[in-house]
Amino acid sequence: MKYEVAVIADLCMDLLVAGDVKPIYGQVEQYVNDYQTDIGGSGSIFAAQYNKLGGNAAMFGIVGEDDFGSMLTQKIEEIGMSTDFLFTSENVKTALGLNLAYEDDRAMLTYKGTLGEVSEEQIKACGIFEKTDHVHISSYFLLDQLHSMWVPLLSELELKGVSVSLDTNWAPEGNWSAVHPLLPYIDVFIPNEEEALQISGMSSCDEAGRWLSSRCGMVVMKRGANGARVFKGETVRDFSVPEALAKGLKIADTTGAGDNFGAGFVWSWLRNKPLEEAIKMAITCGTSSLRKLGGIEGQYVPHAVEA
Repeated sequence: MKYEVAVIADLCMDLLVAGDVKPIYGQVEQYVNDYQTDIGGSGSIFAAQYNKLGGNAAMFGIVGEDDFGSMLTQKIEEIGMSTDFLFTSENVKTALGLNLAYEDDRAMLTYKGTLGEVSEEQIKACGIFEKTDHVHISSYFLLDQLHSMWVPLLSELELKGVSVSLDTNWAPEGNWSAVHPLLPYIDVFIPNEEEALQISGMSSCDEAGRWLSSRCGMVVMKRGANGARVFKGETVRDFSVPEALAKGLKIADTTGAGDNFGAGFVWSWLRNKPLEEAIKMAITCGTSSLRKLGGIEGQYVPHAVEA
């Protein structure tokens, strides 16, 4: 079977907690407003949204032989995503992400668990890259054991005409420059403003976008409530959040908003949609996600999707 997109996912179980409080050490107990468990991980959220738009994304991921692993497998099947590249590890527990939502911000704690089991050998053995014409790279810094895999692989994929998008997410160890060797192989780079600044080493978002776009095909910079800024060659274009999407928006949680934005853009870009339409779809997916806890429940599902 051929897939439109292949994703190596940082698959984990997300435990999402929302409230008007911040943790206080010293055995202080506080109440929160809500909690939820759902599919977590940047690549996992991207793949789920891509499929809900009517696309066909293949996702490589690993779960543990535990309750969270079983729950994730069931949730993935319920969405209608393929489990052909979903594997189980007997060695460690399923990765867990604890997300603490406060107003329009969040803090994250991650237990890597099965994320550390993702290996170049298993990825290549499963043949996922042979069944797609586009690869989306997510959580580059979190899956640091794959760093040595990417440049040789991307060089091979380039020769085969496979396009590539990248959303690095945050670098917990601050090793931002580690992604620089990948940039010449990237067709669409989708960082947020802070990631763009850190990776480029520039002092302004405009400088960062220009620096990055001189090294890859296109930069689609996520700017939260300010929309998006696209850098391609010498051209820079700003896109605001449509009033219809912003009006009455109550943010429940920002988890996964950027990943859903990326899925909307890549879905449109692969269908050769005009840039304006691609950004509108990206912002639609991103803002829809904000209305619910986690990156999955609030995902945009159009009533009718153009094939």
